[in-house]
Amino acid sequence: MLPRGRATALVLVSIVAQLGFVSDALAQAGRGSSGFGGGAGGGVSRGGGGPYLGGDGGSAGSDYGGGAGPSGSGDSGSGGAFEAGFDALEAIMIAIIVFGVLSFAVRLLRERRRRRDRAVRDACVSTASAEAAEDDPIFAATAVKAAAAALYRDVQRAWNERDDAALARMLGPELLDEWRRRLADFARKGWTNEVAIRRGPEVGYVGLVNRASTTEDRVTVAVTAALHSIVKTRDGMILHRDEDDEGDGEIEVCEYWTLTREGDGWRLHSIEQEHEGSHHLRAPVVAAPWSDDARLSDDSLVELADADAPQAGVGVTELVSVHFDGSAREQALDLSLADPRCAPDVLEATARRAVEAWAEAVDGDDAALLEIATPQAARALLYPGGADGNVRVVVRGPRLESLAITALHAESEPLRIDVEARVRGRRYHEDRDTAAVLSGDRDRETRFTERWTLALNGPAPATWRIVSTA
Repeated sequence: MLPRGRATALVLVSIVAQLGFVSDALAQAGRGSSGFGGGAGGGVSRGGGGPYLGGDGGSAGSDYGGGAGPSGSGDSGSGGAFEAGFDALEAIMIAIIVFGVLSFAVRLLRERRRRRDRAVRDACVSTASAEAAEDDPIFAATAVKAAAAALYRDVQRAWNERDDAALARMLGPELLDEWRRRLADFARKGWTNEVAIRRGPEVGYVGLVNRASTTEDRVTVAVTAALHSIVKTRDGMILHRDEDDEGDGEIEVCEYWTLTREGDGWRLHSIEQEHEGSHHLRAPVVAAPWSDDARLSDDSLVELADADAPQAGVGVTELVSVHFDGSAREQALDLSLADPRCAPDVLEATARRAVEAWAEAVDGDDAALLEIATPQAARALLYPGGADGNVRVVVRGPRLESLAITALHAESEPLRIDVEARVRGRRYHEDRDTAAVLSGDRDRETRFTERWTLALNGPAPATWRIVSTA
């Protein structure tokens, strides 16, 4: 029979082994080399057995040390001390076990809630897609899910085989550029990522945007699958992401894939990991172009302001004096009497459009961002790391919460206004070659402030343009 302390330790080791959290962050299609270090094909050793908890006792069959010798010199106090020590250790271990079990239970509950939320969203979007499918059958739930599942399998295969031509057919140009950088990084290091689908993919329909122009059509799917994914060196060694990775490569993944129109099919626009892409479960569903209430409202506001603006060549300062006391917002309100484009609500509409275009440009086309920002300002928003462009800013699900007007430069031509845009969403800096997060958090929403200078020099629908960022 094992001593109580040693038995407890073995139970602890067994339970912890069963509750060990397997990382799902191993490389797969699109993921970079970030985080991989040493290791070998045989996996990481976790040690040779349970912890050693004391001596083997004074005689055979003695459970605890300090048994009496022939002369009766055994120290009964020593045995009591060992028992007290074991009792204390046992209490600590029980507390650790309870904490581990509770943590595991919380994780299971959270995963169940996420699955439920995705299922509810899938039902909602699938129902709404019936309206969009009346306009174009490509939006039908069965069609989208089948296309997404086929695309997932084909993309994983192309990534595994490093088939650039196949990836170019399936990915948007901007996302393809990011993936080429990551594959080149693997090649420079002599590493290969081997991926095989074990189960799935299961596809949930969680996002739908049907707009007048097919170039703006989007669908988003939640894809879950079981993969075998490993990274090997030239010598055949398996690299491990951390010391808890046993190197078997069996992982469960949940990702949000956003797809754009490509003729009569879909092309991969962006990939977000489970926590990173959860904002899709709250995004508006736009089943028809006329149902996009928020955008239609902002567009109408800007169009009306532009229609009532002074004639071209007439400066705002020629129509109203700006030499008065008051905050920058009050000055903008006064200027809006002569030029409604200066109204704070018009500026807010501009900022919302800019935030949406910024998120779109992270993995997709920059055209919408360049309509509302100069090329220099757009580059500063996307690639703040310097001329080499090795670092990019990633924003996911950004929502404008408020806009503060901080300064008005009435003497400038064209008129300029400084604003602080308070935004909520996920924002982080990423190494474009390895996909390592350099700062920020892809899994947690935060509030952050963007400081922009807007100039009144753009044609509708972007009367204001971002000309500099701080």
